Amino acid sequence: VKQSITASKDNLDINFIISGTARITSAQSKDNDSMVPYNNSSKLVQQASSVLTTDASSDGNSPAVRSLAGSQADDNDDQQLFFVTSYSDFDKLAHGPRGHAGKYTLRVYRFYANDGALVLLHINGEAENVINPAFSRFHPRLNVVYTCTEDIEENGKIFAYQIESDGSLLQIGEVDAGGTSTCYLTIDYDQRNLIAVNYWDSSLAVIPLSKTGEFKGPIQSIYDPREGKAMQAVAKKHGGVNHSNNDDSTIAQRQVDPHSHALVLDPFEGCVAYVPDLGEDLVREFWYDKENGRIGCEINTLPSGLCTGKPDGPRYFEFHPKFNVAYVVNELSCTVAVFSIDRELLSEIATAAKHKNPMDAFKGRSTLKLIQSIKTVPSAFPTKLNTCGRICVHQSGRFVIVSNRGHESLAIFRVKQSHGSSGKTRKGTLAQVGFFHTRGETPRHFQFDNSGQFLIVANQDSDTIAVFTFNLTSGEIKYSGNEYRVPSPNFVCSCAINDRDGDDEHQLEIEKAGNRIHPSGADYSSTIPTLVEIDHSKKVVESELEIARKEIAELKKQISSMTVTTESLTLNNGQ
Repeated sequence: VKQSITASKDNLDINFIISGTARITSAQSKDNDSMVPYNNSSKLVQQASSVLTTDASSDGNSPAVRSLAGSQADDNDDQQLFFVTSYSDFDKLAHGPRGHAGKYTLRVYRFYANDGALVLLHINGEAENVINPAFSRFHPRLNVVYTCTEDIEENGKIFAYQIESDGSLLQIGEVDAGGTSTCYLTIDYDQRNLIAVNYWDSSLAVIPLSKTGEFKGPIQSIYDPREGKAMQAVAKKHGGVNHSNNDDSTIAQRQVDPHSHALVLDPFEGCVAYVPDLGEDLVREFWYDKENGRIGCEINTLPSGLCTGKPDGPRYFEFHPKFNVAYVVNELSCTVAVFSIDRELLSEIATAAKHKNPMDAFKGRSTLKLIQSIKTVPSAFPTKLNTCGRICVHQSGRFVIVSNRGHESLAIFRVKQSHGSSGKTRKGTLAQVGFFHTRGETPRHFQFDNSGQFLIVANQDSDTIAVFTFNLTSGEIKYSGNEYRVPSPNFVCSCAINDRDGDDEHQLEIEKAGNRIHPSGADYSSTIPTLVEIDHSKKVVESELEIARKEIAELKKQISSMTVTTESLTLNNGQ
C-alpha cells in the first residue's frame, strides 16, 4: 500500500493508492449472451458461490473465478453497483447499431474500487419482454432503478425494478411512456413524479410515483409539441434514414420533425424544465407545475448554438454542480454550448407559480444566455463522421466530458473556476484538455464511479464496456486493463445500494431546505446537482466550519493510527 497524505491546519487531502492487487477472474465465452450463469434455459438464477467476468488484462484463457465471499464480508452501507442495458431489436430503432443484439437486455455488475474491476452479478430482461432499454435513472432516495425502451412504432415502456445488494432485480412496476422511442427519464424535485421524454414523436409525459417508488397510476399529464400532427419521417425499414449518420441528407430528414431528447429541471427552484429539441435546433423552456405534476406552458425557446446556419442538434442538457452555468451538447455540430443561468428570473417564476399567478407574463423571457461554444472533436476532423453522445459534468465541478461517436473518443474539458483578470474569461467556461480513445466503437454512454476516479464506457458497436482511471488533477484518462463483453451496451447507470428504504423523508426535507440534495452514490447525470451556489448566513457558515474542523481532527487521529500501523508492517516485512 502506497500512502500519500497531505495535511495542514485548515485543509486535509488524503489519497491512498493500492498497488499489486490480485484480480481473479474468468474468461467469458465469445458468444455475447452465453456468459449467463444459469441452471436451465427457462429460468435465470444467480450463481451462489461465484460470478463469471472477463479480465482483459490477462491472457483471457486461464479459468478462475472471483469469489463473492469477500464482498459479502465487506458489505457496508454504500455498495456501488452498475446497471447496464443493451439493445435487442435494431429494426425498432431510429438509428442503426452495428454490434450484436442482446438476448438479454439488463445486467448488474458490482464495482471494485481497488482495481476498477467489475463482476457480473445478475442478468435479466429477456429480449422479447424488455425491448431496447436505453436510458435508466436510479432513484435519489430508494433502491429503485427505472429504465425505458426505444421503439419508433409502438409506445415505449418504463420498467421499475427494486435492486438488491446482491444485484438481483425485482420488477415492481411497468407503465406506458405515452410516446415512441422513449429516450430520457427525470425524477422531479419532490420525487413525486417521473417525467419521460419520447424522442421519435417528441412528446413529454408525467407519471406519478408512490413514496416507495412504484408507479401510482398511468400518465397524468402529456405534452405534444406537434399538436396532434402526423410524423413526416418514416422508419429505416420503410425507407427512412439511419439516425446514426451525420451527412446532409440524413440531417434533413432528422429535422423535418421536432425530436425532444431530454428534460432537465432547474436545480434551484425545480419549476423550469429545459428540453433540447434536436429536430428544431432549439432549447425549449417550460414552466413545470410541480404542485400538480404537469408540463405547463412553453415560456421560451432559444437556439442551442451560435446560429451559424448549420444544424446543431441539441441532445443533452447538464447543470454545473456549483456555478450558475449549464451545458448543452449538440449532437450534429459536435459542439458544447455554455449558458449562464438567470437565477433572479427563475426565482420570479417560482414565486409567481407559488401565488398561482399567470405564467404568460414570462413568455419570451429566457433564463439562459449563451456565453461560449467549443468543438468536441479536433478542428481538422470531419464533423460529418461524428455525432456526440453523452455530456457529463464531473462531480468535482472541474471537468466536462463528452463522448464522440465516430471519432471514438472522450473529449475532456477543464472548467474555468474563476473569472479571468482580463475579463475575457468567465467562470464555468471550458478549455480543452484533450481527446482519449475509448478502446471501442460508438461510445454512446459512460459513467463515473462514486469516487470520480474511474470511468466506465459503453462502446455500443464493439459490444464492450471498458474501464478507465480518471486523473482528478489533470483530467486525463488511462485504460485500466478491464474490459467486458456486453452485446450492444447503450447505458451505464450508477446504483449505490445502501440502507435507504427506511422513512427518511424528514432528512430529505432538511436537505432540500438548504438546496442540497445528497443522494448516496448519485448518478451525476441527475437533474439535481449535489451543490449549488447559495448565500448562507454567517451563523450557518460558522456552524458548518465547526463541524468541518471536528471532522478534520478526527481524520488526523485516524491518519496517525494508520501511520503507526504502516510502520509496524514495514518493520515486520523487514524482519
